[in-house]
Amino acid sequence: MDRPKAKFIDVNGVRTRIFDEGTGPVVVLLHGAAFAVDCYNTWFRAIDALCGEYRVVTFDQVGFGETDMPADGCYQGRLERVEHALAVLEALEVEGAALVGHSEGAFVAARIAITRPSMASRLVIVTSGGTAPYLGDGRDAEWIKVAEANYNDPAQFESEDAFIRIARGLCHKVHPDYEALLREGFRHARQTGHDKLMANMPKADTDYRERERLQREYVLPYLRNLDIPVLLVWALNDPGVVMQRAYKLLDYIANGELHVFADSAHNVMHDRADDFNRLLRGWCQPAQRAAVLSQP
Repeated sequence: MDRPKAKFIDVNGVRTRIFDEGTGPVVVLLHGAAFAVDCYNTWFRAIDALCGEYRVVTFDQVGFGETDMPADGCYQGRLERVEHALAVLEALEVEGAALVGHSEGAFVAARIAITRPSMASRLVIVTSGGTAPYLGDGRDAEWIKVAEANYNDPAQFESEDAFIRIARGLCHKVHPDYEALLREGFRHARQTGHDKLMANMPKADTDYRERERLQREYVLPYLRNLDIPVLLVWALNDPGVVMQRAYKLLDYIANGELHVFADSAHNVMHDRADDFNRLLRGWCQPAQRAAVLSQP
């Protein structure tokens, strides 16, 4: 597995790891916020698949991967990660990009599209509990229980094998290359203190009832005002982000469509990598280019 060369830039005093590959229309890939997640172990397959046609930008968000840990030692929540992401994209002079966010990364992507419309030409929300509305009935308790088991289990910080066991629950199958990156991510996270940061997250980021407030306040009321195409990509078999939440999210979007992948858990970009990347390659084309390509 040939890894592209990362570069590091200073973003408001935060040394930030970035991969910036290929040329053409810009696609920005935003990772989620689980322990030992980083931009490369989330998107390595998509980077390779897209960079022949697109300029692909992805980076470790503040407090994750090889980007600096927060100077104050405190976990950086969704809004802080949005501010860091905006500063990164400004530094890279990104405009009119297709913003693709997985899980918690979709909150960041959506918020960028809402607050800086010039940066976004399209928005892709991938199996995102951080963005999808709650159901408001007993079904919420069911998926919250699954999510807490996947993300709040303290065993994931204690040993590499326990972390891998929990991470496997987010995929139907774990390719050896992906597992090797996860193990590398675990070791790096332990070295940098990311495990302690995640183990001591504030209640607003661990209590799923409190986490809903940010969605209702900063994302959901504004989605209908977006004048760009929005694609929801969902896994049929993700009990932590159930399909009913995707349907409800779609109701908030004026110009949206939903693509569902069967035989996939939360990490659809790994479980269905070829199909997922094929979908992105076609859907992320700017409108004028897509129209030309579709002509007989």
